[in-house]
Amino acid sequence: AVRIALALAGAEIITNGSGSHHNLRKLDHRLQLIVSAAAKSGGCYLYSNQIGCDGGRLYYDGCAMVCVNGNVVAQGAQFSMREVEVVSATVSLGEVR
Repeated sequence: AVRIALALAGAEIITNGSGSHHNLRKLDHRLQLIVSAAAKSGGCYLYSNQIGCDGGRLYYDGCAMVCVNGNVVAQGAQFSMREVEVVSATVSLGEVR
């Protein structure tokens, strides 16, 4: 995975802009993957996902999050009806080094 190479090269913040459509219980799986990735490599993992319908049959459920050293410190709403949702967290880079 690219995040491993980046973490080994000294990256402390990893970003993942995603277009992951909704499936039943997919959020649980997504959370496990993100928490595991952030716990293994350490650092701050920023995940964002599209929100809304693609005009066809796919629906993107949003649920952006900030994960630090394997702990979710901020998480957006799933199935938000807002046009834009901002998720933020204060992170000490001293804790992720």
